[in-house]
Formats: sequence, C-alpha cells, structure tokens
Amino acid sequence: MNGVKKEKPKYNILQNSGYVIKNAWIRDKSVLFVILAQIFLTVIISVVALFLPKTVVAQIISGVNISALVITVLAFTAATVILQSAKNYIDSAFDFRRWILRTKVSYDILIKDITTDYANLEDKKYSRLKQKSAEETRYGVRSTGQIYATFTNIGINLLGFIVYIILLVSVNPLVLLITAVTTIFGVIVRRWANKWEYEHQLDIRKARLGWEFQINNGIARDYVMAKDIRLFAMTDWIKDIYNACVKFGYDFNRRVQTRQLIADAVDCAAAFMREGIAYAYLIWQVLYFGLAVDNFVLMFAAIGGFSGWIAGILSNYTELYTHSLNYCFIREYLEYPSKFKYDEGEPIAPEIGKGYSLELRNVSFHYRGAEENTLENINLTIQAGEKLAVVGLNGAGKTTLVKLLCGFYDPDEGEILLNGKDIREYNRTQYYNLFTAVFQDFNILPLSIAENISQLSDDELDNDKIKRCLEMADLEEKINFLPNGTASMLERYINDDAVQLSGGEMQKLMLARALYKESPILILDEPTAALDPIAESKLYNRYNELAAGKTSVYISHRLASTRFCDRIIFIENKTIAESGTHDELLKIGGKYANLFEIQSKYYKEGVEF
Repeated sequence: MNGVKKEKPKYNILQNSGYVIKNAWIRDKSVLFVILAQIFLTVIISVVALFLPKTVVAQIISGVNISALVITVLAFTAATVILQSAKNYIDSAFDFRRWILRTKVSYDILIKDITTDYANLEDKKYSRLKQKSAEETRYGVRSTGQIYATFTNIGINLLGFIVYIILLVSVNPLVLLITAVTTIFGVIVRRWANKWEYEHQLDIRKARLGWEFQINNGIARDYVMAKDIRLFAMTDWIKDIYNACVKFGYDFNRRVQTRQLIADAVDCAAAFMREGIAYAYLIWQVLYFGLAVDNFVLMFAAIGGFSGWIAGILSNYTELYTHSLNYCFIREYLEYPSKFKYDEGEPIAPEIGKGYSLELRNVSFHYRGAEENTLENINLTIQAGEKLAVVGLNGAGKTTLVKLLCGFYDPDEGEILLNGKDIREYNRTQYYNLFTAVFQDFNILPLSIAENISQLSDDELDNDKIKRCLEMADLEEKINFLPNGTASMLERYINDDAVQLSGGEMQKLMLARALYKESPILILDEPTAALDPIAESKLYNRYNELAAGKTSVYISHRLASTRFCDRIIFIENKTIAESGTHDELLKIGGKYANLFEIQSKYYKEGVEF
C-alpha cells in the first residue's frame, strides 16, 4: 500500500534458520543427520546418472565387447537401485521426523496459549500472532514442516552446484557465465509472476471464503439460516454474492495464468539461448579441438544439470525467506511478553482451614484499547469466610471486578492484596489454585462426566470424591440413572452416544466441579443466567450451603438471588455506589432498592401477567 511503511521482520533468515536447527538438535537431532544423508544420496545419484552415458560411450569407442558393456550398464543400474532404495528409506524417515517436529511447535503454541497472561488473550496483536502461528502448524506443507525440506533442497542444490562446477571446469568460463545469467534471468521473471500471486492471496482467499461459506459450509443447509432465507426472500441475493465471488476468482486466476505464461515464455527463450550457445560451443570443441566424444556427452548433460542447480538455489532461497517470515510470527508469539510472575514469583498453596481475605486499594482498570476506565478508585475488603454479592446493571463492571480478584488482570492503578500482601508478588499460576469459579460461559469437554468434574484423566481422578460432589450438587440420582454412570460421555458433536444434560443439570455439574477442587475462595459469575429467577435462587442457596467457611463472591443481575449474602455491593458509574446487607440497602431506599422493587415481581411464583 502506498504511504504505508512495512514492518521490518524481527528476525532474519540466518537467525530463524539457526533457531529451527537448534530446536531440531534439542528435540530430535537425528533429523539433521537424515537431512545430510538426503543431500549426499541425491547428489550421488545425480552424478551416477551423469557418468553412465559417458562411460558407455567411452567403452563403445574403445571397442569393448558386448558382455563388458552389459556388465557396465548393470553395475551402474545396481548402484542406482541401491542408492535410490536407501534414499527412499531415508525420505520416509524424514517425513515422520519432520511431522514430529511440527507437532512439537504446535505443542509450544498450545502451552503458550494456556499459560500466557489472561489479558494477552484479549490483545489484538497477540490474537493475530496466535492465529498465524496456528496456521503454520496445521498441515505438513506449512512452514513448520516444510522448512526442513527446504533445508534439504538448498543443501542438494548447493552441493550439486559445486560438484558440477568441478566437472565443468574444463569448459570455457564464458559458457558457464551464459548458463548462469540466463538461468538467473528466468528465475527472476518467475519470481515476479509468483510474487504477484502471493501478494494478492488475501483477496482470493476472501472470495474463496465467500463461496465456501455458501456451498461447502452451506448456508443453504443451515437449519437456522433456512428460515431467514425463506422469510426474507434472500435467494436472489445469495445467488448474486456467489456469482460475484466466482467471477472474482475467475479474473484472479486469469491474471495469474497470464503472468505465468510470460514467465514460461521467458524460461523457454532463456533455455534456448543457454543450451544453444553451450551446445554449439561443445560441438565446436569436438570438431576443431579434439574434445573426446564421451567428454562431450558428459559436458552436454552437465550443462543442463548445472542450470537446474542454480535455479534450485534461487528458488529454495525464496522458499526459505517465506518460511523465515512465518517463523517470525511464531517466535514473536512464543516470546510474547507476560507481566505476571510465574516461576519467579513467591510460592503459595491453599492451606486447609486457613482463611483468605481479599482487598482492593484504590484500584482503577481499563481494557486494552479502551479510552475510559471500566472501574475507578475501587476500595473493597472481603473478609475471610465472607459471602459477598456483587450486583449492578449489565456493563457496570461486575465481571471485571471478579477477574481482577482472580488475578486475570493487573490493575492500572492501585493494588490487590491477599491477606495483606500484593498478589503481584506471588506465583500467578499457584495463585489461581486458591480459586474455584463458575462463570456464565463455561466449557464442557467431549470427555466423560467424571473427567469434566475432576479435570483429570481416568487414572488420576478420585471416583469416591466425584460421587460425593454429585450428591452434594443434587445430581447423583440423575447420573446413576445413566447406563454408564459417571463414565457417560458428553458433547454429541464428538461422541455419538453422549448424554445431553438440561440447563439446570449442567449448572449442577458445574457446582460438582467447583466442589471437587476444594479451593478456599469461591467465585460465581452469573452461572445461572440461563435459568428462571426461582430456579436461580434455589441453586444459589445450594451454593451457599456448600460454601460454608469459604470466602465467596456471587454475581447476579437478579438481586433477590443473593439476599443470603453477608454483604452486597452495588456497582454503578465505574465504582461502588452502595454497600450493605440486603435489608440495609432496602432501608436506604437508593438505587439498589429501586432496582429490587422493579425486579421483585418476577421472583414470586404464580404471578399472573
């Protein structure tokens, strides 16, 4: 784009190549020896094929008998078969090893994603780097797998280039120069054609996504979309979108083919010039300077191979440059900075019977990219064992407050204290272990009920403890009724025989999971928003019974659900507007009381509307 300065890659080709080779050496050094074996075997096979016609011609000229000639051919053939068999074996080993190394990078990306600062997950740059990095591990043809093949090809072409230079040393340097120049010119034009296609891939990708969305992913087959298509007469509109995408793709491919045709023409002209001059020179050497016929055959073949090595080096360099750019994304992602302390932080572990208090002192916080604070100058102390309710209108900052308490974010101003000590001093991973939480949006894994509750594999979980947690969550009878009990699988999009729990049963499952962890601090962030007010109140009372002795924070936009709490804070205008017990806040007659009055009719069973 004109006027836009492109960001310089953080690492160059040598740095990224060294990074990849270093990691390969650490994780599977055998892959490097396999690459060397591939290089030498490929070049040796090429040299053997080069010398076969020279040797045969030399023997024919010298008048050897037919049996000797057959033996020579068989010997070369046997050598080629043996070398090629060895190369095929090495190639299969190479494919497996580079797959392993690609999965290692995928593992690095996974670990980064599940251990990085929570705030990073909401950072646009981090998300972009993550998406790009994940794409590069998705298939073997992407950079994390293909870069090793590029290393191999560069090595093959470099070694072949050196060997052929030695073979052609007797040829006039002018022939070598013409061969090199014409080859390089052809490669440059080819790169011009490929570069245009590469730079416009984003455009064609958008168009392709357009028709894949409509046909392959099938909005016409989407059960929900089908109603809108019919009610809003969208048929002609969808046809127009699809046809526009196809036309765009057609025009794009026509432009690509035009450029490739130009590159093909230049390649042909360069090859004609290169080989015509070189071969004319060799014939001249044979006719007037006594160049032996067998050497003529050798040189004739070597000139064509020599141009191939040059083209290969230039082409492989372009590939390596592309891989290097992609590895810049991967390395930037893996090295994305974290503000929190982890291993270097002070150790902390939950202690049975110990109380934990939380305090926010003059805390202000805003999300990255936001112009205004979400919370301002918050001062709040939650005593050990206290049950605190956080209420307010949607968007008031209730969830943000909870995320600050959990240590997902650090405040922009002020500090958060655990038993009087700034939580920034603690190992953040271990700090998380103090909390168990149920959020409005929760995830169920396509595993067994037992594994979803314990968050552990079958050989690590405690079945007796799971049964106790299910009993306390009032879900034991339902689970026992299932044919496979706690071994029943969830999520039918993966497991065809998975069970389907209702909304209320799913909430009880989350309660069982929270109980299984046995952390001293309990957070409930509107986990029952999908339930009706009466069901929510009953489930919250169940949480209250089972959270005895724990420091607990409850969030709900339904005020009656948290009447049992020791204290309620009402958040409005980025700060704590009111604080007190339910009765105290009603007595004040402020905003909490007004909102409760509006909502109260919905908490009465049997109300007629």
